[in-house]
Amino acid sequence: MSESPPTSTPRRHRRGVPRSVAACQRCRRRKQKCDGKVPTCGPCAAVEVPCVMSDRLMIQHTNSNCECESLRSQLAAAEQRSHELSQKCQQLELQILEALSSTQAATDTPNSENCSVAPTTTGTVSRPDQLSSNPDNRFTSRILGPTFSLKANTRKSNRSALSSAWELWGDDTTVEVPEAGESGLDLDAYVNLVNAFFDRRWPYLPVLHRGSFFQKHLTPFLTKSDMRPLSNFLVNIVCAIASTERSSQHASDKICKVFFREAVKDLHLVMSSDNFECIQCLLLMCMYGHNEPQSVNMWYTTGLALNLAIGIDLHRKESLVGQGMMDMEMCKRVFWCAYVMSCSMAINMGRPLGIRESDISMPLPLQLTDTQLDESVHSPYVEETLIPNVADTSTFIHIIKLRRINAGVYTTFHSIGSTLADTAEIDTLRSRYFMELNQWLITAPRYMQTLSTFQSTEWFQIAFHHAVLSLYRPSRAVPMPSPDDLRVCTESSIGLISSYSALYARNHIKYTFVAIHSLFMAAVTMLYSLRAFAPLRRELTKPVIKTNIFTFLTLFRGICDGRLVGDKCCGIVERLGNSILSLFENEDQADSSIDTEFQTWFGLQTHTFDSQARDQQDPENYPHGSLSHFPDVQVDLPWADLFTEGIDMGTTDAWSVLF
Repeated sequence: MSESPPTSTPRRHRRGVPRSVAACQRCRRRKQKCDGKVPTCGPCAAVEVPCVMSDRLMIQHTNSNCECESLRSQLAAAEQRSHELSQKCQQLELQILEALSSTQAATDTPNSENCSVAPTTTGTVSRPDQLSSNPDNRFTSRILGPTFSLKANTRKSNRSALSSAWELWGDDTTVEVPEAGESGLDLDAYVNLVNAFFDRRWPYLPVLHRGSFFQKHLTPFLTKSDMRPLSNFLVNIVCAIASTERSSQHASDKICKVFFREAVKDLHLVMSSDNFECIQCLLLMCMYGHNEPQSVNMWYTTGLALNLAIGIDLHRKESLVGQGMMDMEMCKRVFWCAYVMSCSMAINMGRPLGIRESDISMPLPLQLTDTQLDESVHSPYVEETLIPNVADTSTFIHIIKLRRINAGVYTTFHSIGSTLADTAEIDTLRSRYFMELNQWLITAPRYMQTLSTFQSTEWFQIAFHHAVLSLYRPSRAVPMPSPDDLRVCTESSIGLISSYSALYARNHIKYTFVAIHSLFMAAVTMLYSLRAFAPLRRELTKPVIKTNIFTFLTLFRGICDGRLVGDKCCGIVERLGNSILSLFENEDQADSSIDTEFQTWFGLQTHTFDSQARDQQDPENYPHGSLSHFPDVQVDLPWADLFTEGIDMGTTDAWSVLF
């Protein structure tokens, strides 16, 4: 056999799995073939494991940071532009709100027919669509309205429905707020103002917790880092309140209003915040409103704060279940702050109380300092302090007790439905309230040294005398006080003057509309007692009465420091005082307009006379509603002037009793 020679035909490759450009990481690690399918190759899909693509298939940038810097700069520019537009939008909204407020004030004046903006059918001024569409703006416009405004129809009718505060502040529309801008204060100045707030105003209304405020709001505000949404509002409103405590009233007016304008820029954030924080912010607005009642609608704002507190059940002790010591005490403090503020405004404005005592089960706050509350976070056992400390809540607790007595006196004697016909019942109630007030004054805390006016002995005496005057002066339940009642009123009025004079001599009394109103009512009550009780005039003598009147005038001018309301109070007291002094020359002299004016200040003008006869007279020609067609009655009674407006005899004409 012969062997065949080898052929030159090339060898053919065996068909198999095609090679992938780059296997996945699992296949490469296992050194097995990979089909390269994405996102999951065949071998990985078969065993149901994650398939990680090989680095060879991923596009690698030569410079990974080539566009980041450009994008970052574009984002920063967009954010800056957005911030500028947001600030400009807020400024425009404030300008529109101010224009609406000035239009509303012009509409509220007696010459409203000359205004170019006419009210709608519901009695309100029409607003732009952009404001009506945002509910937060509607809230803020009401909050930033005046507390007292004399509308056109209230000057001619329904004057008995208004307290004397409307006569004093109702036509005060000169509230000028400077343009917002840099306050020019350094970091230490902010810290000093905040410390002044907690030293001087916090003891009266401990709305905030000192440590939490510094940590969560003030420090981020000063460092401009990690600021919370409400930090700007809280810091500025606290500084605005503290600025009113400065010695120079003219210097503090401007700076406090600058802080206030900066704060209200974020008022819409307040209304959209958590209920508890919203209540705190609204109460701070009310604290500022004590000094500027025409910049904040106190009645609306206090009512809103109290209703929000009731809405989250802060008036009930069951809301404290499951909370720590810090949260429990802050809930107590905030609710009772809302109660104190609401009660004070209702009494000063002659309106119903916001909540009944029987509906409250929330206990009073513990007598603790904020430092002790901080310690309670780590130690649940914190004991109350027995000795009053300027930094604890002893002052606030005592003020709550006084407001509860004030609420009882107001409901019993001054509310619109007060009718106490039984003399024995009146004497019993008065004796009980008078004993409670004396006990309150005796147990008032004493402090060795304090910066707060509310912790001074004189302030507790002022609060006591003011409550006694409310208990014994002419009221709806007792329109004709007895000679003994008038004597008590005179003594309390003189005691209140002395206490205010002592604070003013040490420059410890600052302007608040509540202080001016209480001082004014004390002056009116003293003059009325002298007018109604001749033996009392002879006991004090004419020179002594002159001295007391001069002291009142000095206090009004000094505390008000150029404000319009100070001149108005001085004019009223001086006119009434001259009418009292004239009685020393002529005991039989009677002035019906003065008699009626006294009842106007006590809120005792009622609709006891025929409305048709009243409409025939022009009230503008007779000050404080005195009507010329009523005869000048000469009655040998110390309270003869009360018959004019103070007795509610239903449909019976009071003058028919005299003739």
